[in-house]
Amino acid sequence: MAALRAASAIAIALVGGCISLDEGSTTQEAGTHNRLATNRLATNRLATNRLATNRLATNALDSTRLTALAETAQILETPEGRDVYSYVISCALAENVTISAVVPGAADTSPPDSNYTCLSGTCTFQGGLGLTPRWATHRLDNDGKGWMSACLFARVNANDTSEAISLRGTNAGLAVSTDEAEIYTVEEGAFYGNLFNDLSEPIDWNACRGQGQASGEFGGLVLRDCAEEDPATPGFTYCGFRYAGDCADFTPQFPSAYACSSYEGGVYGDCHGSPALGKWRHETRYREVITSYVSP
Repeated sequence: MAALRAASAIAIALVGGCISLDEGSTTQEAGTHNRLATNRLATNRLATNRLATNRLATNALDSTRLTALAETAQILETPEGRDVYSYVISCALAENVTISAVVPGAADTSPPDSNYTCLSGTCTFQGGLGLTPRWATHRLDNDGKGWMSACLFARVNANDTSEAISLRGTNAGLAVSTDEAEIYTVEEGAFYGNLFNDLSEPIDWNACRGQGQASGEFGGLVLRDCAEEDPATPGFTYCGFRYAGDCADFTPQFPSAYACSSYEGGVYGDCHGSPALGKWRHETRYREVITSYVSP
């Protein structure tokens, strides 16, 4: 269903320049190309920029408080930080929203398959899924942290290649068009956790293996390894996420442990950090879950 957006603009003062958040008048359909691109985020970049990302979450994106501006400047000062920031904006804001920032020393660049460009010291970051639009004017709440975490984790790729994936979940920003559902039919896995947990603790990132990935390595799965357990480090995926086992029991004739307690419309929900036979005790339950699909 098409939605008409009203025009607005918000300017933010920043050391060395400014950030503007612009929302133009556009008409767009749910189920866009954005979830099918730019899936080469590296886990080490997320970890390195975790402090700045966590502090950004404590403020609205249009906040004028110095703490928010300092952290924005910190994350934008390196190419790696700008890469992470671009994914943050792409997951959080809608496709017709952009954020532009003056970044002294930023080289002119438009990384392949990226959602940002830098030209003459100004970098512009494009929104995409719109999972947490309220973050534009409010601090990121707990539900928002869950959706942002799941989105960023799902878009990690251990092979540093940009592979097309379809992201699905109960968030309205993850609506899937008929064409997308027909093309991306292989279930890779599900991603969930909390990037914004206490900095004294390891990042709470989790992945479980989907039915397609459990059946073998083919099609779009060949260069997507984040939902697969790494034999060299049992209990973790190739991307370093905690491996929660299979998302569901794919062999009901031989009951086995699994990670998620609900599955509806091709989307997992109520997932856990470790598998069980349907009964989890003293286990954190994650409600903000993103299920990824690839083409055969």
